[in-house]
Amino acid sequence: MRRIMFLCMTALMVFVFYGTGIAAEPGTGAETVVAKVDDEVITQRDIDKLLDSLDPQTSSMYRSPEGRAAITEELINAHLFALKGLEEGIDKSPEYLEEIERFKKHALMRVTIDKMLEKVEATNEDVKKFYDENPAQFAQPAQVHARHILVSDDVEMEKVLADIAAGETFENTAKKFSTCPSKENGGDLGFFERGQMVPEFENVAFETEVGKVSDPVKTQFGVHLIRVEAKNLDSKIPFENVEEQVKNYLSNQKRSEVYQEQLKQLKEKHVIERIAPDSE
Repeated sequence: MRRIMFLCMTALMVFVFYGTGIAAEPGTGAETVVAKVDDEVITQRDIDKLLDSLDPQTSSMYRSPEGRAAITEELINAHLFALKGLEEGIDKSPEYLEEIERFKKHALMRVTIDKMLEKVEATNEDVKKFYDENPAQFAQPAQVHARHILVSDDVEMEKVLADIAAGETFENTAKKFSTCPSKENGGDLGFFERGQMVPEFENVAFETEVGKVSDPVKTQFGVHLIRVEAKNLDSKIPFENVEEQVKNYLSNQKRSEVYQEQLKQLKEKHVIERIAPDSE
């Protein structure tokens, strides 16, 4: 219910900001008319602007055909209440005029900032330089993919070793004897880095060759038998995998710098007086 109310309020704000009766020709993409209220039209552009004004999580919920249809209904409702306001002369009331002035100032601020920052973007050279000069940020530490069988003591481990010596697979032996939940997947722990397992376990896992089974290893959890499935050595995330992410990061950083610099200049240009409220 709260989300529906928020969406409705957002629709009303968009209605005020962009007005009614936006000129549009049917069939022209973003200006395609999706609904009419008397002679007023609601277009795809109206819906897109409302979606863009929402936070990303909420916006993603309404970008489906069903979500866009729900937004269309909210915009229709906004038009209807606005028409009611016109019929009752609300547009001449002091409350309405005060709201309009506040919205106008907010819209002017927002569009000014948008225009100021619309061309501020990190260059490809900036992105590549950042990637090359900050290797630690893109490092992929060594990883091991291992399976294990965990039992309570040496006596149980002897049963495990005997089962494998008799020709049973590591996976089936894990399912029969292991006390770790990974037994359901044949003891598979997936890939892990140093620091994710207890030291005694990970040291053996990183030292054991791929395809080999370790000697039994004692830890605080019991006795383990480890088989190493694969290893990934220390590496660096490829540039193409992070290029877009780095560009967004640097572009946002540049926009923040431009914003702060412009704000500094404005504060130097204009007289600002802060008046503390009277204390009783």
